[in-house]
Amino acid sequence: MLEILMRLKNVKNLDPRHSTLVENAYYLCKPPERSARVSKVRPPLYQYIRKLLFSDLDKSSIEHVLRQLRKLPWSECEAYLLKCFMKVHKGKYGQIHLIASLTAGLSRYHDEFAVAVVDEVLEEIRLGLELNDYGMQQRRIAHMRFLGELYNYEHVDSSVVFETLYWILMFGHDTPEQDVLDPPEDCFRIRMVITLLETCGHYFDRGSSKRKLNRFLMHFQRYILSKGLLPLDVEFDLQDLFAELRPNMIRYSSIEEVNAALIELEENERAVSTDKVNSEKNSDTDKLSSRTTSCTISANGQSILNGNEENGSHEDIGGSDTDSGSGTIDQDGHDEEELDEENHDGGVDTEDEDDDGDGPASEEEDEVHVRQKVAEVDPLEVASFEQELRAVMQESMEQRRQELRGRPALNMVIPMNLFEGSTKDHHGRAVGGESGDEDEEAGGNKEVQVKVLVKRGNKQQTKQLYIPRDCSLVQSTKQKEAAEFEEKQDIKRLVLEYNDREEEENNGMGTQTLNWMPGGTSRVAGRGSTWEGSRRGTGSRYRHHHQSGSGLHGRRR
Repeated sequence: MLEILMRLKNVKNLDPRHSTLVENAYYLCKPPERSARVSKVRPPLYQYIRKLLFSDLDKSSIEHVLRQLRKLPWSECEAYLLKCFMKVHKGKYGQIHLIASLTAGLSRYHDEFAVAVVDEVLEEIRLGLELNDYGMQQRRIAHMRFLGELYNYEHVDSSVVFETLYWILMFGHDTPEQDVLDPPEDCFRIRMVITLLETCGHYFDRGSSKRKLNRFLMHFQRYILSKGLLPLDVEFDLQDLFAELRPNMIRYSSIEEVNAALIELEENERAVSTDKVNSEKNSDTDKLSSRTTSCTISANGQSILNGNEENGSHEDIGGSDTDSGSGTIDQDGHDEEELDEENHDGGVDTEDEDDDGDGPASEEEDEVHVRQKVAEVDPLEVASFEQELRAVMQESMEQRRQELRGRPALNMVIPMNLFEGSTKDHHGRAVGGESGDEDEEAGGNKEVQVKVLVKRGNKQQTKQLYIPRDCSLVQSTKQKEAAEFEEKQDIKRLVLEYNDREEEENNGMGTQTLNWMPGGTSRVAGRGSTWEGSRRGTGSRYRHHHQSGSGLHGRRR
């Protein structure tokens, strides 16, 4: 049947689509004869390495994999390990950072291997730029991600990253092969830069690396504009990149604007570098003059340099009072000299440091360094600082005073043993009229008697005071008591109304029970009496009503 089908296909003039369908059906049933695929035979050690890197490696097992790799015979498998590490494109893209972490971990024990990994990554990037093969794009993206992760794990320096970025932009340009290496419509190099900066660009946010990234992004914009209209996916990736790294950076719309901005940036950097060089020269000149002055001034009629050259051995510091004093100055002067050298990045030879540290130093050098350490303070700045400090302290004190003034008075509980011969409530108020909370008048109708609690030593005492009736303390106390009394009256009224309503409901139910009950059923009457008593639990009013109900039922019996 298959042979008949093929003969019919050859006889009839079929269109290419139908001819392809017939051939697919034929070869699906009868595949063409070909040699079997030969699988690569690897030693067990290589198979174990591939299993660790491509199967077992994840976040939870990275420490175990690192220990197992360290246990391997490195003299036999180091080259194969390097080969497997470079096949990051064959593993999962999300696990490239784990390979970089393993590289950083192995660098502590096998430094040459870690250096070889970085060299191979840079060589693969260069190879991709030279070939510009479409089939290598996934591999090239994986290597860019790998380089960024190596920087994240502090295995390469930022200079390597920026050199690679500029290398990507400039490789092959101004050469006859430019159209082959970087065609005008090819945007893959932009994708490579985006991948690398998305991996490690967020760490370039301070210092010199920040300035380097700003400068590179300017050149990157010029390269982007040279490509013309970009695909939408590349444009969206660029917008995300700039929003993440430099959201405030200006996106230029023409190459002329970018060139003008680059010229301005270079001029600013040149001016800053010139100022820095001049300041360094001035500082070196000042320091050299100070050192010359310290060398020319002599102590006890002898030059310090001559004394150090003539004395082959160290003097005994404890020999005399003068020597001990010079030894003390030597220690202080040596410390100050070290601090001065750290702050000015050098300026004194190491031999001078050794001489100053081993032997007794000169007093003249100490004086020079002390004069250098004196900081000139502007009296206007000191006065303004003290004025601002006083203003802040005054404002804080005013706020604190207002807080204390506005704080509500606490209703303190007065000890009961301080009042003799009077009845008081739990707040210490005298019920019989002794407290100032009641309107007891003493010394006239315009004063109110109050008691003040004082403490002398370990004993608490009270003192009677008379304050005017129109005082804010008396008025607020009266208002508070009036509000409390009114609240108590409202609660009392509500409770009484609820009790009266419950009594009326119970009386109504008892009357209905009597009307429904026949004349000779004493058991039902007794049961009704029991239920009525259970409903009315406590209280004299309820008990009296319960007794009257029971008497009524008894009379009916």
